[in-house]
Amino acid sequence: MKKHLFFALILFLALPSMAQIKIRPNHGSNHQGNSSLTVKGNSSLTVTSPRNLNYRFWLYVDDVLQNEQPTRSICIQNLEEDSYYIRVELDNQSQSCMGQFVDLKQSLTLSIVQNGKLFGLETSQAHVRPEVTQDLIVQQPEIPNIQPPVPPITPSFGMNSRDYDDACQLISNESFDNTKLTLAKQIVSSNPMTARQILGICQMFSFESNKLEFAKFAYGYCVDPNKYFLINEAFTYDSSKRELDEFIRGL
Repeated sequence: MKKHLFFALILFLALPSMAQIKIRPNHGSNHQGNSSLTVKGNSSLTVTSPRNLNYRFWLYVDDVLQNEQPTRSICIQNLEEDSYYIRVELDNQSQSCMGQFVDLKQSLTLSIVQNGKLFGLETSQAHVRPEVTQDLIVQQPEIPNIQPPVPPITPSFGMNSRDYDDACQLISNESFDNTKLTLAKQIVSSNPMTARQILGICQMFSFESNKLEFAKFAYGYCVDPNKYFLINEAFTYDSSKRELDEFIRGL
């Protein structure tokens, strides 16, 4: 079975809202912990940059740029056990992006992976000797003569139809409902969708419980939450509709 973990679109990345990102105090060198996060490129990627910096990237943690120059691998050390939002931008013309939330309870290595036009981050067990090793930067430093890539603007209209069809095809290729659910969560967390697009994915699940779980998860990534009532069409039982409504009201 093919692995489809943490895929994101080449042109669009869902930036987390300020409510989702924790504002961490700038403790400088006192920011100590026992865990580390390593992100590395993958030599199988087909993307090249105009400066021939193949597979180099920029790393953002909680929307703060961590490297002054694009790199092939980077290790952020002395991290506290906490939840972090990781965003990676490849150093290429289209600024290919991918991102995910990481609940860091132990040291973790993520590898950039590619499946067709989709990019993502996948947990790796490979030993890495990173090009850059440093503590977490929690406040954007002023770096003269450095112009990091401008993050792409999150579209207000959800995924375009071609990318959405590609995502749905990836989900439908999975044999098991739980695997479909995992992949669907990974896709919507990096690609904002309309309520109708979320409905389409809900209807791909066989089990009512998985439809409900995805509908709850995807609410925070819906670009038109005022139309979220459309999701009720996916449910067979009224109890599921009531539970989703109570979940939304409780946010």
